[in-house]
Amino acid sequence: MKTLMWTLFTCSLAACAMEESSTQDDSANTSTDEFPIIGGTTDTGDPCVVGVFAHPPGVNSGSICTGTIIAAHTVLTAAHCVNPAVIGAGQQIDLLPGTTLALPGIATSSSTFNPAWDINNLFGGHDEGIIHTAGTLSPICAIGGFNPALTMRLVGYGSNTHQNGGVGTKRQVTVAVDAFNSLLVQDGNSNMQTCHGDSGGPAFQGAAVVGVTSFGSDPSPTDVCEGGGFHVRVDADLAFITANTF
Repeated sequence: MKTLMWTLFTCSLAACAMEESSTQDDSANTSTDEFPIIGGTTDTGDPCVVGVFAHPPGVNSGSICTGTIIAAHTVLTAAHCVNPAVIGAGQQIDLLPGTTLALPGIATSSSTFNPAWDINNLFGGHDEGIIHTAGTLSPICAIGGFNPALTMRLVGYGSNTHQNGGVGTKRQVTVAVDAFNSLLVQDGNSNMQTCHGDSGGPAFQGAAVVGVTSFGSDPSPTDVCEGGGFHVRVDADLAFITANTF
């Protein structure tokens, strides 16, 4: 019997090495005959969606997440993508725009995360992080309220296979809402969902970001991202997001 593991949808150091040439290492190679994000398509639009690359200063390997520009100096991502207890102390965070991730990135000036988030209680929600830049960012995407009657369009730079491959290309997929409460939305299925590296990325309804990719389930280390994923609702944490947006 398989053991189900709830896992954060950030991508680990070993699986997400970044090189100056912008190609991924062998553990994150892209295969053109496999479905993206899982089950979606390459996204050449959504310029407000960027890669979030955390790494030791001077080192070109680190962890990959996704984020959304929501103001001139603010990117919305997941708490676990910026929390030093998760990514490690002293990490440099760069923003990587474009369809395919490439170095060098855009420097950031600071980051923070929702203090209500608890890594030991993923179903408790509040998995939002904020990244700031000194330079001006554009374009900006709006945030909005969640509507359970609508589908959601998910965007991220994560894996496109259940073997954790294909990190580093922006992809999108539209999924149905399976369940929701005041904090979380459960969506997608094993054939169409977010995966590792999509953490912090947006769930769009129309032009507005209504959710942030948080976590999902891995039946085993070699069979990941099964059964859909979970997004935290931004309308549940507008006070935190607004207070840190500028």
